[in-house]
Amino acid sequence: MKRLFILIMCAGLSAQVRIGEMRSITSSLHVRDMTKDGTNIILATGGGLVNYESNTGDYTVYTKDDGFADTDLQTVHIGPKGLVWVGSKMGVQIWDSKTESIRDWFQLDIETVSGFATYQDMIYGAVKNDGQWGIMEFIHANEKIYYRDFYGRSDIQYIDEIVTFGDQLLLRTDLGLIGGNPHLKHPIYWEKSFQNINEKVLTVDASDKVLALVTDKAIYAVELGKDPIALIREDDNIRSIKSISVIENNRFTAISDSIIFDVGTDRLSQGFTDSDMVFTEIITDQFGIWVGSHVGFGRIDGREFGSPLNHIAVNGPSVQSPEAIQFIGNDQWIMASKNGLSLTGWANWSSTSVSTNLNPNLNIQKSPIYLGRNISNIVHLNGKILIGLNYSSSAGIVSVDVSNGLTLDHLYYPRKLSFGLEELYAVKGIVVDKKDNIWSISENNENEPLSVFKGEDTRHISIAESGGKLNKNVNAITVDNFNRIWTGSPSGLVMYKYTGDVMDPTAEVWANEMVNPGMPKRIPLAMNVSDKNRLWILTPVGLIYKNLQVSETNPVTQTGPLGNNNELYPYFPNGSFDTQSKIRFDPRGNVWVTSITDGVHIITENGEYWPDINGLNTSNSNLLSNHVNDVTFNGNEGLAYIATDKGVSVIRIPFADKKESFSSVGIFPSPFRIPDAQPMTIEGLKDNSSLMIMTLNGRVIRKIPNAEVQGYQAFWDGRDSQGRLVGSGVYLIAIYDQKGASSMEKVAVIRK
Repeated sequence: MKRLFILIMCAGLSAQVRIGEMRSITSSLHVRDMTKDGTNIILATGGGLVNYESNTGDYTVYTKDDGFADTDLQTVHIGPKGLVWVGSKMGVQIWDSKTESIRDWFQLDIETVSGFATYQDMIYGAVKNDGQWGIMEFIHANEKIYYRDFYGRSDIQYIDEIVTFGDQLLLRTDLGLIGGNPHLKHPIYWEKSFQNINEKVLTVDASDKVLALVTDKAIYAVELGKDPIALIREDDNIRSIKSISVIENNRFTAISDSIIFDVGTDRLSQGFTDSDMVFTEIITDQFGIWVGSHVGFGRIDGREFGSPLNHIAVNGPSVQSPEAIQFIGNDQWIMASKNGLSLTGWANWSSTSVSTNLNPNLNIQKSPIYLGRNISNIVHLNGKILIGLNYSSSAGIVSVDVSNGLTLDHLYYPRKLSFGLEELYAVKGIVVDKKDNIWSISENNENEPLSVFKGEDTRHISIAESGGKLNKNVNAITVDNFNRIWTGSPSGLVMYKYTGDVMDPTAEVWANEMVNPGMPKRIPLAMNVSDKNRLWILTPVGLIYKNLQVSETNPVTQTGPLGNNNELYPYFPNGSFDTQSKIRFDPRGNVWVTSITDGVHIITENGEYWPDINGLNTSNSNLLSNHVNDVTFNGNEGLAYIATDKGVSVIRIPFADKKESFSSVGIFPSPFRIPDAQPMTIEGLKDNSSLMIMTLNGRVIRKIPNAEVQGYQAFWDGRDSQGRLVGSGVYLIAIYDQKGASSMEKVAVIRK
């Protein structure tokens, strides 16, 4: 397969990016695990690996742009030779902090990794492998890392932690704490540790000579070679402890969701407390106590438990798994999920409470409304953002003012759906018609699946009012270029046309249309209408279209695409689609179809696949995940923002807005040093441009015909027409199109 180029950037995707290059935008605020390496605190987060240098305050996030195969990380551990072992649901990755690169990646049949431990310079991971939990063994030899074996335990339902204590590995499992020496006894024969403790084990931690052990009844200290001693019993706070860290003999620190505890003999005292901050992990070092949370991490200086928490986080998006995304102009875009909103800048709404102890650099506030179970879509209207809410008790649509951060503007209310005593708004989709009326489709108990909003006025349209044509299970909606509303349901397509004021029309037309004339029950999963009057319909067996005309009685002129036998032959017939899939159009009218298992599929208006029949996925690009929820476009820059369940992948595409002149031509790098693996890029070209590379006296040394131009970019490798590297000097680049427009640019070339 064709492998797309990878771009490594720390800031925004600037204009100096080549077509096909991709970068990642992730949220690294949710800390799953943390460890220390000298003055570095290393975090496994939902958006990548974070390294925080405590002396300098340097905060670096590493993602797919830096070579990670997966950024949705679960656990982290410092192993032999200072290498960082990282576990996730996609396998084991080994990171070299010195070279800032991935040393190895072991995918095997790993389903998840819950922890690592080092024993005699070997690494053991607590792993669920091909449906079975056990420990996976890795060794170092000849400066390389090798997978050695997997020791499964069919009797174990889970392993939540693994630690080294003395000459044993201890596993916290559903069977309790079990352990053994991996060099002396096969793990299948390991038995329960500390036979006299018959309590549920909640968490463990170990130093060289001390083990901290928390059960649902007590907190124990275990010195190496001795029996456990209960430091504390019969305290209601014990059951809330989720992580513990050894400070010294008989002194530990621990966390619940919102409390940091000081643990000693007959002492479980509460230190820093914040009911709005969910703690996830705790470690200690000579500087103090480090605590991970759902929103960054922090440090209590020293070991005084009454000290405040110094929260640490860089400003960034709080939305980790965007369900919908929308470009809104001026290089700004917004993404949303049930957990909140994030607007480039970054300004954030969070569905959960927001602590007053957060770093002021982090711009995040509590959402003023309940965002529901998921977001159906986002629409941009007159400087406001309309967001469809699915199963929300607050509203069906929320309008958000984004002119200065995120401000609640207006709420819209379709009919409600009852769940016992609970009444919710279940909006499946929203569109705005040519008169700026807002339409929504929703589940409800009144059999009024279609609602329209105009200012403060609302109209709910019932199935009966449509003459029985609407369906209560409507799941797709769009508006065509003749201002007709189209809805899709298991019963097919319905077209609605109104005349006059939508709240009190002077005339109305309802019409049915089959999705596939040959198959009455084909279900429309998603719909959208292109600028060229083509209604695109996604079905379980692929993508089809209907060419539209102005007639209300006969709105469809043709259904396609058609094969050689004149039968319907859908695009992407082997794709995996459902009602979460979306159809979007890039600036050139090409069709992008999302899938939660296959990435994103693209078909150009002339029926060709881009970049090939496989579309964009994790196997042929740096896409963060094959679970794609939405896509939006910056037409001026030629950027596609692809929203996945692991963040946003931004890719430069050859489908920007058409250039009207050569006034925005740019050349990079300049000067151009050759030889170089990366060619020089000339961008900002008009359609059908060609180029000539010339010396200052006008001698043509290389021609670049239109066939070699990718969209609005052309490339030169520093060679002449004979394949020879040119010499150092200044060269002219003549750019011209088929209509006679032209431009002349200069570039300096330095031959190394």
